[in-house]
Amino acid sequence: MNSFLISLSPVETVMATGDNYSTKIYESLYEIFPELEKNSLRVSSFFGYFFENSFILGKENNYKIMITVKKTEYFSSIIQKLFRKALNKDTFFIDGHEFIIKGIISNDKIWTGYYNLDEIMEKNQDELCDNLKIKIVTPVIDSEGKFVFGFDKIFFEIMRSFKRYVGENFDYLKENIRNIIRVKREKYYIKNIEFNSEIKKSYLGEFEIEIQKKEYIKLIHAMFQFSKYSGIGKMSEYGFGQILIK
Repeated sequence: MNSFLISLSPVETVMATGDNYSTKIYESLYEIFPELEKNSLRVSSFFGYFFENSFILGKENNYKIMITVKKTEYFSSIIQKLFRKALNKDTFFIDGHEFIIKGIISNDKIWTGYYNLDEIMEKNQDELCDNLKIKIVTPVIDSEGKFVFGFDKIFFEIMRSFKRYVGENFDYLKENIRNIIRVKREKYYIKNIEFNSEIKKSYLGEFEIEIQKKEYIKLIHAMFQFSKYSGIGKMSEYGFGQILIK
């Protein structure tokens, strides 16, 4: 998986409306890349506007979004096509509004990068920190439709997604999670959001953990790094469930 930013500029002032504008961005990108398989991309809303149902994008101003290419085989062709659009100043439409690509950013230390499972698993244990601080910066919605609260449920949600990604069963971690990981601190708060005209309960927050069993340190790092790029929970393809690892 690879994440990068693109800077977009509206040709005219945009009055953006809707429950979550990232769904419109998502649909627009699939129009640009019709060859992509379903669930190949993950996108964010415009930076600074994730929690806004209506906002104004000023004419010719620049606004960033994050794109994650979940299938590495598509990354090169996607970047090349976006660069061509930027160089040719080709416009494309998001929710009927015309935009120009002003730049592609791949060197942002917080939001860009790549995920390589093999690289993580091949590292020496001493190269990886046994303490992790995680911040949930966009709302997480439980995939079962229930309010997720507490580290265990968050971790099991990550584990389910990671299981689908690698095709292995990690259920044995459930029985031993408190022996493997010590939760040093956790804090969450509820955020009601509107999506598709429905009010959904979600949460934001942060937690700090210590990996107590060193033999699991690479696996735990691999899981959390994976969730940084894939997101956690329902509708992660639209930018929900974004975490940062400190």
